[in-house]
Amino acid sequence: MKHVTHYLLLLILAVSITSCTSAPEITSNGSITFADLARKVNENAGRLLSLNAEGEISIDSPTLSNTGSLTVSISRPDSLYTKIEGPFGIDIADVLVTRNEFVYYNATDNKVIRGPSTQRNLGIILKMKVEFDDLLNALSGSFMITNKDTSDYKISRGENEYLLEQKAGATTNRYWIDTEAFYITRIQSYDINGKMKLEITYYEFYESDGIYFPKKITLTRPKEKQYVWVNYKIENLNPGKMQYKLKIPGSAKKVQW
Repeated sequence: MKHVTHYLLLLILAVSITSCTSAPEITSNGSITFADLARKVNENAGRLLSLNAEGEISIDSPTLSNTGSLTVSISRPDSLYTKIEGPFGIDIADVLVTRNEFVYYNATDNKVIRGPSTQRNLGIILKMKVEFDDLLNALSGSFMITNKDTSDYKISRGENEYLLEQKAGATTNRYWIDTEAFYITRIQSYDINGKMKLEITYYEFYESDGIYFPKKITLTRPKEKQYVWVNYKIENLNPGKMQYKLKIPGSAKKVQW
């Protein structure tokens, strides 16, 4: 079951490498400018300030097929807690991250690691290069278009969605955005040869007090034959505080970075 933690982190990595990036120019071949699209997407995502949620994470790959319980608690802009449990409520891992520090408890090894939440430290713990905001985006399902550079982009409109296509180096990312509520429903990433490296889909959205939240998230890596499903079953949107607390046994081995 400890591999379930790895695949949750795979989901976070996937979101981090496909996070929306904005351009300095305002041009479009669709019916909306880039500036307006970015503003509307960010306004929609910005309505979710905090989240307490519970659900399941399932994985299917050539090396693993398993399901675990997932608990997430988010308080924007500076706190995130997540917990993964195996069968019979067996604790697998707990992670508490703020903009200043992190606490990671590996229940399997009964070890707790604490330290500054620098990109380097988070990269070591999570086995990937990731920033704090990427973690929030991955588990909340609410993306913001940030002020990072991109070399090329275009926007087109379908019946119910805008398609934002961005090229950065050898990678092309595509984002599908709902035309009415401006939430992101799907992300695809392609290599230089046009082969899909990754697809993330958010679906079964519902609206609550102006917030559009996805009940389900799927991730597919076709080449690696890796599939991840996150199914939220209980959500409390904008509760105003984090409901879950990190509990560490006194017998745990303590490591300070």
